[in-house]
Amino acid sequence: MTLTKHFFFSVLNLPLILLIFIASCKQIVFSNPHSEQKVEALMNDYVEAWSNGDVNKIVEEIYEPPLTIRYQDSVIVLGDEGRLKKFLTQTFENLEKSNYGYSIINDWESKTIDKDILSFKMNYTRFLKDGSIMGDADRQTSYLLKKNIDGEYRIKSLIPVTPIE
Repeated sequence: MTLTKHFFFSVLNLPLILLIFIASCKQIVFSNPHSEQKVEALMNDYVEAWSNGDVNKIVEEIYEPPLTIRYQDSVIVLGDEGRLKKFLTQTFENLEKSNYGYSIINDWESKTIDKDILSFKMNYTRFLKDGSIMGDADRQTSYLLKKNIDGEYRIKSLIPVTPIE
């Protein structure tokens, strides 16, 4: 077989060789570094703990100090668990005085900022103990979530559009 015939047959077999190679390769999947199930579970746990006024669960499993609350005209920094507990206790006492019952999530969206940080925007409704809507029917708060050293998400910052209490 001459060199040109050998080259010609090699070139004709190239597509077949490429097809076999491509078909035998495993598919490479690029995944989002943020698990939507983990994020959604955290926020559902948060709303449940908030509805129950469970200060300890929120401080120990959901928030991570220092936590910042960014209002339209001011910023509060709660630098340790003690300050978080004091703030939440006062908030839940005020909500109790207003006859707060529970909250539900209406809608949410998240956006990846980097491999360990994402923003989470939640629309929710608060209800009074009698089941009627408390204040605005469509409240909104944005959150900044960060993975901790155990790979679990925690809320590091919140930006309420509607009042917390």
